[in-house]
Amino acid sequence: MYGYLPYEITKSVETVISDPELAKKVIEAIEKGLYSIEEKAKEQKVIIKTELKDELTKELVTKDELKATEERLRGEIKATEEKLRGEIKAIEGKLKGEIKAIEEKLRTEIHKWRADTIKWMFIFWLGQIATFTGILISVLKLMLK
Repeated sequence: MYGYLPYEITKSVETVISDPELAKKVIEAIEKGLYSIEEKAKEQKVIIKTELKDELTKELVTKDELKATEERLRGEIKATEEKLRGEIKAIEGKLKGEIKAIEEKLRTEIHKWRADTIKWMFIFWLGQIATFTGILISVLKLMLK
């Protein structure tokens, strides 16, 4: 296990402790301590990794949960779509009814306007014929005298 510490640290310890045997024991003790700490860190790493995985699994959504949520949302979307289609058809029917009523009203107005126009045309032409007849009679009277 000797050589676990960097060379500079080993030389520093050997410089401070003049007895080479004692320095070697101190370095070995330090190395054993570091080795022990490293082993415990490895054990803790596995434990922490497992705990983290468990915690993340609890927090994350599983594929089954995601699929169930997706299916629920698809159902809600389909229901909303059907509801909207029904409302659109109802509005469409109502608008068609209103359009037909307006169309009938316009037809009635057009027929009334047409009848008034024909009536006024008849009166106009009757007046024209009466005037023309009066002029014709006057001209004939003048010519026959």
